[in-house]
Amino acid sequence: MSKWQWTQLLAFEGFWLLAVAGQNSWSGLTALLLGVHFMFTPSRRADVRVLWLALLGMAVDLLLTLTGVFAFDHWPLWLGLLWVGFVLTLGHSLHWMRRFSLWLLMITGALAGAGSYLAGWQLGAVSLPLGFWPSAMILALLWSALLPLLVRLDQRLRREA
Repeated sequence: MSKWQWTQLLAFEGFWLLAVAGQNSWSGLTALLLGVHFMFTPSRRADVRVLWLALLGMAVDLLLTLTGVFAFDHWPLWLGLLWVGFVLTLGHSLHWMRRFSLWLLMITGALAGAGSYLAGWQLGAVSLPLGFWPSAMILALLWSALLPLLVRLDQRLRREA
């Protein structure tokens, strides 16, 4: 990985923690960090092109909220910002996942995607009204489909840029 990709990966990990731990109270700072990404990215046009993928992720989270899998004390603006940050990693620090087979992407999505939400639950950012295990299973199944879709769409959109 390039120096930029390592920097972007480490920055996203900090960004994730800031968004989840600070939630809406730190949304201004997380939005500022997204602006910093766009100042330094080597592929600004492609990054803008893939931003709509964040809307797909937000729609999935909205569906999970409306169906009672998630519950929030207040509307999570921070979660929308987190989706923007995540989709930007797909073309940079997570670029290497494009080489994964469908099955490996599905397994990675099930473990890492669900794990990210469960970590957010542990940090008090989201409630899981259905309980830990039912929520974990729903998230794992969902993310086993969502990650491969996002990786392939990101690849296609960046190729067109």
